[in-house]
Amino acid sequence: MAIIFREEQPYPETPSDRPHVIVVGGGVAGLAAAHRLLERGHDITLMEADSFLGGKLGAHQERDDLRQYNASPDAADAFGRRPCSPCTQPCCKTDRAGDWHEHCYHMYLNWYHNFWDLMRDIGAIDRFEPMTEITHLAPDPNAAPLRAVNPGSPWTIAQNMACGVSPPADLFLHNMAVLDLLGTPERDDHRLDRMSVAAFMLEHPYTTEESRKASHRVLAKAFAAPTAMASARTYKTFLKYGARLPEPTMWLLDGHTEEAIFTPWLKALADLSGKFRIDWKFEGERHAFQQAEAHHRALARTAEEQARLPAFRLLPLMKLAGAELDPATGEFLLRIVGLDHSPSTQPDLDEGESRFQGEVWRFGGQMILAIPPRQMAQLVHTRDRDAPADHDVCLAAADPALAGATRLGGAPIMTLDVRLRRPLVKPLPRGIVLLLDSRYEMSVYDNSQMWRSEETDGPLGPMISVCASDAHDLMPYVGQRNGAQVIADLLLRELQRYIQFDREADILHCRTHLQTNAGEELFINAVDSWDHRPRTTTAIPDLFIAGDYVQTPVDVVTIEAAALSGLMAAEAVRRRTGLGRPIPITLPDSFPGAAMKSAATTLRPFAYAARLVAEGDRRIRDGYAGLFPRT
Repeated sequence: MAIIFREEQPYPETPSDRPHVIVVGGGVAGLAAAHRLLERGHDITLMEADSFLGGKLGAHQERDDLRQYNASPDAADAFGRRPCSPCTQPCCKTDRAGDWHEHCYHMYLNWYHNFWDLMRDIGAIDRFEPMTEITHLAPDPNAAPLRAVNPGSPWTIAQNMACGVSPPADLFLHNMAVLDLLGTPERDDHRLDRMSVAAFMLEHPYTTEESRKASHRVLAKAFAAPTAMASARTYKTFLKYGARLPEPTMWLLDGHTEEAIFTPWLKALADLSGKFRIDWKFEGERHAFQQAEAHHRALARTAEEQARLPAFRLLPLMKLAGAELDPATGEFLLRIVGLDHSPSTQPDLDEGESRFQGEVWRFGGQMILAIPPRQMAQLVHTRDRDAPADHDVCLAAADPALAGATRLGGAPIMTLDVRLRRPLVKPLPRGIVLLLDSRYEMSVYDNSQMWRSEETDGPLGPMISVCASDAHDLMPYVGQRNGAQVIADLLLRELQRYIQFDREADILHCRTHLQTNAGEELFINAVDSWDHRPRTTTAIPDLFIAGDYVQTPVDVVTIEAAALSGLMAAEAVRRRTGLGRPIPITLPDSFPGAAMKSAATTLRPFAYAARLVAEGDRRIRDGYAGLFPRT
């Protein structure tokens, strides 16, 4: 791969008298920061390595993956697909190009106050639907679904204890352990952060193996973090905010995120801007970008308005590949690299060669890094040019705390999007469906029931998304020839234990889309990780950090953590520049810990009684299973 670098140049080339902020990363954190700073009169350059906005929340199509990873749509192993037998839809190539894909499903909780404020501001709040149930399927296609109503609500505890997911006594013990965790005070030695959820549960002798599984189901499926790895402090934070606002249990989006969230968000940024520019010079169109630019043109800004209002510039498929500080001036030296692999941008190259356009910017404003921890760890140790590594000149040398990102772990959550020839014989319940005791901690989501599109008429064809939160046994196949097809087949085999379908007759394999997410792992709130997570501000006065892994009061890796971190970074920039009013930030409420501890103390005798009942019930069931084993 050849990288052509132009000579160092100042950025922006024609500065205004307003502060200029570069935001690196167009996910929720980066957009939240850009939005609030633009409101307060800062010029914004938003740089995004993908061809779409949203990061892990973003929606993309086949061409986005092909462009970024230089893959062929007809490769035998692309996305785990293979030719259908028989082929009943010869136009599948055209159809699959229009399929939308997301990085697993997304749940939006009541206590996401800052996220909801942003959604109201951009006019997207009406695209969310309340969901009061979480459905579970047992490994039997003929079994009835098991439904938990508003889990965590005190008003549905008795109802959910009888829902069938676990024996009632064990579910009572799970709730008791949650109450004990909520009542455990924080200590100066950060004991809960250094203790796993599994260790905390085992400290309480009334818990049973089945009761501990309930916590494992929550953490493994939602956060890809088994209880032996997840921080007890983080789990407590997640539970205490949810317990305060438990109904409805969650909200789901009624369409893919590009259309329902990020297109209106771009239009909202256009409303705030005097000059609005999207540098899209690549093959193919992107409707979100076109609509935002058309929206800004329709505003018909006068020359006076363009000069008075702040400017916004979006740079998709551009990556910050290295950075240094000029010791003489304190300015940033930024290595900017284009990531597009489109054939139209690759003229006169030998086969197998790629060439990127590179630039080195000299920038004297503020910069917010809103990129994942893995990319952060690489960036802060990489120089601004293709030169030998030198610890003394990289960003980590200026602020050693930034090197903590190298210690942050993650886990891939694989997603398999499956197009069906016909509706399932037994329709899936609406919303998120958890598969009990599945090999890969799987869950499934029927997109065709939830998604509506303003771009097309009529409902979507049958499409389900299968999410594997524990993909460790599948990772060895990633990168192998035919490996994606093996992963897809293993996931479909496991899915057949829960849902009735024929792997050959019912599936359009030519439109299967597997996302292994290798290299784009979800950050895990692991034991003893808090001190290694970056803070919003750094020892470099004009450098700020945002992202769901940054230290915030929310703590848990969630959409709200990303939004809150972006607002915190924006407020830190605002204080640095002195421009604009303070940025409002809302913290979630929770019940007093003392009240939780008092309730746990009162109920503890009942917990030991419930354990006796649970153990007696287990012995009876084990004995019955021995007499009448399943065939």
